[in-house]
Amino acid sequence: MSKLSQLIMFDALGIPTPAFAAVTYEAFRLDKYQPDIEQLKFPVVVRSTFEEEDSAVASLAGKFKTVLSVDREHLFEAIDRVFASYPNPEHQSIIVQEMIEAEYSGVLFAFRNHLWKTEIGAGIGAVGSGKEPESVVLVPKFTRADFQWSYLHRFWRPFQKGPKRKLNRPLIGLSAYVGELMKEYNERAPHGLDVEYAIAKGKVWLLQSRPITTPQEAEEVLSSANHKEILPPQPSAFMSGMIASCSRHLFAYYQHLDPRLDSRSFIELAGGMPWINLSSLLDIMVEWGLPTNLVTRSVGATDFYRVHTRPYQALRKVHVFAKVLKDQLGIVGKAKSWVEKTSVILQNDIESRRLMWFNDPDIAYTNWLTQVQLIYVELVGLIQGLTAAASGPARLLDRWGLLEKLGGDDPSLQYMEAYRQLVAGESSREAFLREYGHRGFYESDLGQPRFSELSEASWQELLPDHTSLSTPPPGKGLWAILLSKLLDPVISLVSTREWLRHETMKMFFSLREEILDQTRGRFGPAFDFSSFSPEDLARGIEENWSPTQWAAISYATPMGWDMDTFLANRMGRRLPLRQVDGLPNFDNADQPIGIYPGKVRGQIWKVELAEPAPKLKPPFDSTILLTESLDPGWIPFFVQVDAVLSYSGGILSHASIILRESGLPSITRISRNLSLKTGDWVEIDGKTGSIIVLEKIKLPSV
Repeated sequence: MSKLSQLIMFDALGIPTPAFAAVTYEAFRLDKYQPDIEQLKFPVVVRSTFEEEDSAVASLAGKFKTVLSVDREHLFEAIDRVFASYPNPEHQSIIVQEMIEAEYSGVLFAFRNHLWKTEIGAGIGAVGSGKEPESVVLVPKFTRADFQWSYLHRFWRPFQKGPKRKLNRPLIGLSAYVGELMKEYNERAPHGLDVEYAIAKGKVWLLQSRPITTPQEAEEVLSSANHKEILPPQPSAFMSGMIASCSRHLFAYYQHLDPRLDSRSFIELAGGMPWINLSSLLDIMVEWGLPTNLVTRSVGATDFYRVHTRPYQALRKVHVFAKVLKDQLGIVGKAKSWVEKTSVILQNDIESRRLMWFNDPDIAYTNWLTQVQLIYVELVGLIQGLTAAASGPARLLDRWGLLEKLGGDDPSLQYMEAYRQLVAGESSREAFLREYGHRGFYESDLGQPRFSELSEASWQELLPDHTSLSTPPPGKGLWAILLSKLLDPVISLVSTREWLRHETMKMFFSLREEILDQTRGRFGPAFDFSSFSPEDLARGIEENWSPTQWAAISYATPMGWDMDTFLANRMGRRLPLRQVDGLPNFDNADQPIGIYPGKVRGQIWKVELAEPAPKLKPPFDSTILLTESLDPGWIPFFVQVDAVLSYSGGILSHASIILRESGLPSITRISRNLSLKTGDWVEIDGKTGSIIVLEKIKLPSV
């Protein structure tokens, strides 16, 4: 679509663009173009509009001449220069358009089914030609209604201080206009639009739009979020590939609720790791008119949008919320019914696959893998539903200071107490393994061993001396019991979520036992299925690879959870969000989240990984565990300490629920600027999230 056609489209849609006129080459040669520009105010810009320009195949950006700030005296010369840049000016036109004295200008990259991002600079033409933008803003997808309401409701303020605050509302308008253009272009811009704009006196003007021709540059904001809590520092190749294969099916949970949502991926692979596509989840919140921190506070991620509630938008989604409410009202029953049915089906399928593994191992593996995928997708979908149902009430309880009362008696707390009894010698290891042998460190990864698989040496390393046990939490008082009764509907949601995880880990354990038995029987007792991607494992089983063939398979070492939140494109580029966002007021660290109240003064015990290895607790009188992230596998550490701190987490993450229910003072999402090491003295307040370093206070040595 030529630039002239674009400007005509802008006018038809009511999108602001500077006044313009077209001049044909024939009219220019005959000097009959003056009437066409009669109404224009000078200075003007003379622009190309060659018919092959800005197609969906190639943009030809910069190929043809543009002349800025042209006064009436030099108009003929400018038009001549632009026509001279055409390979053949016959039957072509140029555009004469009023010049905007822009305070800011930029480019918005609006990819279909991906993140939108704009680069902004001061003055006209500030972005491009090798110039670095002053700011990079990740732009939510707004509507005209948002633009109109933004007069009264400041629901999005990417710039909160300084002169750039005047850009907030124009950027909302820009987003709304581009959303309409995306619909108008439709198939003519299959990958999205690259839109140039200018902002002057608080108003945004669209100057040009062209189809994006580089789909590989589409970006998403990826986050470790609660993945870091349930998966090991370097997930197995099998688990990473399996999770990625379920990505579209996982996002289908939201499309079931709102079929109008664009298809997105729920999981993206980057650096050999499976990351949560945070931008897709936050775009859903924006579409539904809900606050974006409803997601980020629950899963422990950075709210890079910071969009507040928009009631008028939420009203348009009443039918979606009705479906959400219906699903949430039945989510507890649905979870219990699914576990009951799937447990029976799983055992029957495992039994029926025994002969299949012998006769058709490749078909047996495909059947096994499909069952893993189905269970994983259903598990995540149910947990999403339970979390969504609990997140709203939990947010209110957190605001009212009652979140710590959200404690029940689910399998997670029973798991922790069983481990405490094991260490204290009040129960046997055999009794513990009968109930919890299917659990373990980073148990959501099928490649990780369970407690029942640990060697005697590992158990000796794992079990601390009983004298290092912390004091069990006190029993509930009458007021706490009464309040728990009032909060029972919310407690039920949280408890069901933990019960669901506990029961699904039994299924994972059965599936793990099956694949270990079959692959080790076929390829040797040292064979580790989890070291290979699902695809390579399928080929190797089908072709009955030799040890040499298996050894020839190698993958790049996973990067690990080296970033909390970052931008990633299709070419493998990863940029930390702290570097990408050019806003001077961007808060790199969210506020710490208090999980359970209580003031504790003690010394830091910093532990990087939860794993069966020598982890002798230092002989501190009062110990505060510090970790990167939390997982239910940290229970052997929780029973030894008086408080817990972590850099990553959310109010409804699995480990946060365990800590809350066990009454252990704890804080998550602590600032990364707080550099602590084992032995440092601190005082924490689990209610406020306050952490005071006591290094300047003279304290008695331990």
